[in-house]
Amino acid sequence: MSFNIGLSGIRAASTDLEVTGNNVANASTTGFKESRAEFSDVYTSTLLGTGSKPVGSGVMVENVRQEFSQGNISGTENALDMAIDGNGFFILEDRGSISYTRAGLFGLDKDGYVVANNNARVQGFDANADGVVSGVLGDIQIQVGNQAPALTSRVSAILNLDAGEEVLQEQGLELVSNGLAIGVADSGIIESTTSTLVAAGQPATAGVASQVTFGDTVAVMVGAPPGPTAVTIDLNDGSPPLVVNLDIATAAPATNQALLNYVQTELDAVLGSQQITAREATPGGELEFVRAGYSATNGTNFTVTPAGLFGGTTPANGSAGSQLFVGSSPLTADFRSIPGTSTTTRTTGTPPLGIVTSSTGSFAVLTADSIPAGVDLSGVNTLQFNVVVEGQAAIPITLDNASPGGATPTVLAIAGEINAQLTAGSLPGLPRVQAADVGGRLVFTAQNPAVEGEFVQIQDLPSTGNSLSNLGFTTTFRDDGVDPVSANNIFDLSVTGTTPLGPLSIAIPPNNYASLDDLAVAIQQVIAADIGAGGLSGEVTVAAVGGQLVFTNTSTGAGEGISITPTVTVPVSEGVNSVAALGFDSLFAVTGQNEVDKTNSFRLNLTVPAPDNDNRSGSVLISLDEDYRSVQQLATSINRQLNSQNADDYIGIRAQAVEISPKVVPPQFTLELVATEEGEASIISISNVSASGPDVIAEELFAILQTNPADGSLLTTGIEGVNNQYPAQTATIVDPDGNETVVTTDEGMQANEIASIYNNQPGVTATANTVMTIPLSSYNNPGNTMSLTVNGQLLTSTTLPEIADEIISFRGTTLPGFTAEVNEAGDLMITNEIGLDVKVEINSASPTDSLVVLGALNTGPVVLGGTATAATAAAVGGHINFTLNEGYMMQAPVPVISGLFGALTEDEFTPVVLNAFDPTDQNTYNHATSTTMYDSLGNDHVMTEYFVKEPLDPARPNEANIWAMYVQIDGQDVGDPDSSLPFPENLVPTPARYELFFNQDGTLDTEATGDIFVTNWDPIDGAGDPTGAMTSLNILEGGLPLTEPATNSNFEIILDGSTQFGSSFAVSEVNQNGYTTGRLAGLEVDQEGVIFARYTNGQAQVLGQVALANFRNPEGLTPLGDTGWAESFESGVATVGSPATASFGQVRASALEDSNVDISEELVGLIIAQRNFQASAKTIETMDQVTQTILNI
Repeated sequence: MSFNIGLSGIRAASTDLEVTGNNVANASTTGFKESRAEFSDVYTSTLLGTGSKPVGSGVMVENVRQEFSQGNISGTENALDMAIDGNGFFILEDRGSISYTRAGLFGLDKDGYVVANNNARVQGFDANADGVVSGVLGDIQIQVGNQAPALTSRVSAILNLDAGEEVLQEQGLELVSNGLAIGVADSGIIESTTSTLVAAGQPATAGVASQVTFGDTVAVMVGAPPGPTAVTIDLNDGSPPLVVNLDIATAAPATNQALLNYVQTELDAVLGSQQITAREATPGGELEFVRAGYSATNGTNFTVTPAGLFGGTTPANGSAGSQLFVGSSPLTADFRSIPGTSTTTRTTGTPPLGIVTSSTGSFAVLTADSIPAGVDLSGVNTLQFNVVVEGQAAIPITLDNASPGGATPTVLAIAGEINAQLTAGSLPGLPRVQAADVGGRLVFTAQNPAVEGEFVQIQDLPSTGNSLSNLGFTTTFRDDGVDPVSANNIFDLSVTGTTPLGPLSIAIPPNNYASLDDLAVAIQQVIAADIGAGGLSGEVTVAAVGGQLVFTNTSTGAGEGISITPTVTVPVSEGVNSVAALGFDSLFAVTGQNEVDKTNSFRLNLTVPAPDNDNRSGSVLISLDEDYRSVQQLATSINRQLNSQNADDYIGIRAQAVEISPKVVPPQFTLELVATEEGEASIISISNVSASGPDVIAEELFAILQTNPADGSLLTTGIEGVNNQYPAQTATIVDPDGNETVVTTDEGMQANEIASIYNNQPGVTATANTVMTIPLSSYNNPGNTMSLTVNGQLLTSTTLPEIADEIISFRGTTLPGFTAEVNEAGDLMITNEIGLDVKVEINSASPTDSLVVLGALNTGPVVLGGTATAATAAAVGGHINFTLNEGYMMQAPVPVISGLFGALTEDEFTPVVLNAFDPTDQNTYNHATSTTMYDSLGNDHVMTEYFVKEPLDPARPNEANIWAMYVQIDGQDVGDPDSSLPFPENLVPTPARYELFFNQDGTLDTEATGDIFVTNWDPIDGAGDPTGAMTSLNILEGGLPLTEPATNSNFEIILDGSTQFGSSFAVSEVNQNGYTTGRLAGLEVDQEGVIFARYTNGQAQVLGQVALANFRNPEGLTPLGDTGWAESFESGVATVGSPATASFGQVRASALEDSNVDISEELVGLIIAQRNFQASAKTIETMDQVTQTILNI
């Protein structure tokens, strides 16, 4: 019995090991569900029962139960991987066999069916084209083709229109400029020219003037004045000789100059100014006539007859000056006035700063420090010391009991003894030092032959019982005396030159000066004190420069200077020594320069034709003050002075250098004066040529300027080119509040400029355009030799149609804003769309070629060409179109009618609606929004909705909150055609306009607004051609109601939910139901198991829904392998349904359910099963041993 019990335990343990091992083996199997072994005990029984104490018969495997608990869910990258989160099984079908699984390892087979990894097809519910799931269980198949496009049939938007927006539309006025000056053709030359005064030649030097010298002196003629005398002068300029009648006797000049003035006045009266100058040949000399002005510079001669006048005539020919600024070594013209410079005289070294006067000095005097206490010469005591005088050897002195005698001799006795020894020890002659008793003190005094400043010194020698202190010398043993001093502060200063001054004896105050500047100031103060006639004050300055003293004669010129000499008021040696000590015996002079005075002037004059309303006529005084090296420099110098004038004195002239013709190498130039104002006949002249400086003559100015007032051919006056002839104009703008603004436009302004000025005024908008017409009937160009130039662009075409095409070809380059066409009559019409003047110039080798130019309607024609002297250019001005905002007016034009405007009466203005809706002008609508929509072929198009707040309509006073919505698609109108128009205008789309009404609470009044349909949209491509998609069917053609599916391109706009609140315009939502074709981009599965196809067009389509099955007793399912189960009697019948409904769990896409095996738990189970197996085996072993023992008894 025990043996069988042990065997049952081994069998049970083995089964447990198998179940646990299977769980461990499938721990990583997706969707696997673990099993467990369930055991029960075994008892045997008989008919008589088991007894009161039954013993079991072992163990048996009661059941191997499956655990359908939820496994962990892990994410994957596969869109069709699915995991069930909750109850349920995926349903698989394989050739009619149904199985169930929790392993969602799904994919697509070659036919697009969703299959498991064993190729069994996943079961679910199919969906139709609208994405409606059928509910019929079957295979799920994915279609991978492109999605067909969908036509937009509904556009919805929710937006807010700002209730505070202004109404943009208003009632204004239009005016076309209608004055008599508008559009009148003007003929003449194409470009205005300026007045120009050219030089008579190239700049030159003055040359030598021709002259005629008379035999009588001026003084003789004053003393004995001649009576009436006829003087004939031939200027040799091509004009007849002129007679000057002189009556000096009647004039009775009292002086030479008075006579010259009289003669000059008579000469100028007949010959003109700056022709002949009367002068003295030499001061007090003969009367002389000299060529003057420009003619004096070019060698022009003149003759005076009769030859015997005033003592006889002696002519002298002139010669032309040399040309300036040309050649390899060009001559220049130096007109600089250079101030003279002073002569400076400086020391070559640095003078001493210690300044002293002379001093004799003093002899050395060495005095004892105190009255001596006494010298002890008793016994063997001695006192020995040296006495030293500068320049002599030391003399030893010995004092003892015998000399001078006595043990304590007096100071006087000691002095006597010392003098005796000094006399004995000195060189032949008197001793150089003498001792004395002065007030009880011993004093040593130097004397001749010693000199002042030589020292006296005493020195201790070895003595017995005494030292120099016994004589009173304790601290002082030497005296140097005072050296004699030589003076270094005296010298004489003189001014040399045209006015000599001095000499001034200068004594510099003694001092140790801190700097050379201080020393210079001290000398300058002495000079400044020398005032009065002949004094040097103000004539000489002294300064310290670079470590030297510099003396400057304040008078300028090469002959001015200074002189420094030894003073004469002291001994010669002392004066010489003083000059040498100061370094004034070695001076360096820098000679000054004489002044150059070339003061000159002339006047540039501009005379403007009358009336000179701006007072531009005037004159500017010009001076030449540079070293001129080119004509360009000369012109620049003149311009600099012209431009430096203030606004009142400025005249419109500029100087310029012009290259001579024919040109040469290197280039040469002449001076030219040009008026800055074009188109006026102003007169430029040079006058008042004056040379007031002694170093310049007037002829030098005439020569460099090459001005000849007598030659009128040098001046060319300006001519006005063709222009619009518009006068200066004013007009008054009145705003709605009655405020007036006067607007002024200048003379000759072009129409576009006038429009620009008015555009700067509030409430006014101005545009301009210009039209010129050339009639075909007047175009005379038989040889095709005539060419036209339009606004500076030369045209090569010769027929009017070709000319029109050529003008258009230059529209993007040199002729912006220009267009041209030939009208039905064959006339050429040239238009400038911005209002520039249109200018035409003809050029032809044949003078008979001609054409006529017409301007505005009812203006006269002008003829160009036809004769050699005819006008060759014409200009036409443009019209200006004015638009006045509501409440604005224009009035009071000046001039009236003859200018740009008529009288500006009310009948000249035309009422006009301003800011009417224009999709190309964002100022005409309040807001806009766009939506992309699709035609039936999937082509995208842009629908734009424009919102315009409408003004209050007096006819509908209760409808205050009205907005107009305009609709365009691809920039094209899509409103139904106007059937009242004639063919073909009745086929043209009109603007699609819809009125939107809002309630007083800001909500959309849908009843008043009504349904909004677009029924005239025919899709076109970017080139404007039909796309081939469905087209429209308008209302008259029966385009409403819309059908499903669509049979035309009509669609509805739904604005439900839109508002008109007092806040900014906002678009909250925009939707439309169309889309283009799309390629499959991916699959998605939601938690209800619905499979979606995502397309590249952004659309999603429902393809089907995965079905789930559930059982009352999932543990009763029969395992089939491949993590699949089959329905069994124990499991009950499968209940099929949709995920996330009833008791079914939801589906997690791109995820898999892991095995529900707990490895750690299974490992513990293995240990337990092993232990049970071992225990049961031990039972059998023990039973075997017991049995063996029994058998062995």
